[in-house]
Amino acid sequence: MIIIQILFAVLFALNLLLLWAAVLSGRLLFYRFVAYPLMLIVPLITVFFDQPRFELDYFWWKVAGIIAILLGIIITAWAKKELKSGGVRWHDASPKALVTSGPYQYVRHPIYLGLIFILVGWWWIWVAVYAFYFGMFILALIWIQGYLEEKLVLEKKFGSKYREYRQQTGMYWIK
Repeated sequence: MIIIQILFAVLFALNLLLLWAAVLSGRLLFYRFVAYPLMLIVPLITVFFDQPRFELDYFWWKVAGIIAILLGIIITAWAKKELKSGGVRWHDASPKALVTSGPYQYVRHPIYLGLIFILVGWWWIWVAVYAFYFGMFILALIWIQGYLEEKLVLEKKFGSKYREYRQQTGMYWIK
């Protein structure tokens, strides 16, 4: 069943490529409303296919997974609220303002960080071997997504103001 995990990883990567093609071309921007939910759904369903399970103290991994998921939801909700109060929609291809308050004063991509916490927590709960290993590939793609967003959208739009913000703030971790 490893082939199914590979297909999910390829689907995730293809989804990101289509998202960037839509954003950079300025066409098919409606695809963002498909792409962003797929960024969450595709990794979550990988655990439901037949695969070996890690032999861990399952109770504590489940507890840690639930805590990570709740933390991810809180970070994501806080980041979306802060964007909204700054007059920015989280799914805008080209934001009108640079938000540097709330969770954005600590990390540059708190929504992606929240997604990472949710995914890792989910994988901990299910302790699915293939989903976890291919999940590392998916996490690398999320990092690339954040990096490309910075280079191709934010730095281009906000210039030196964004470069200064980047110097002071970690991408996914507090500086």
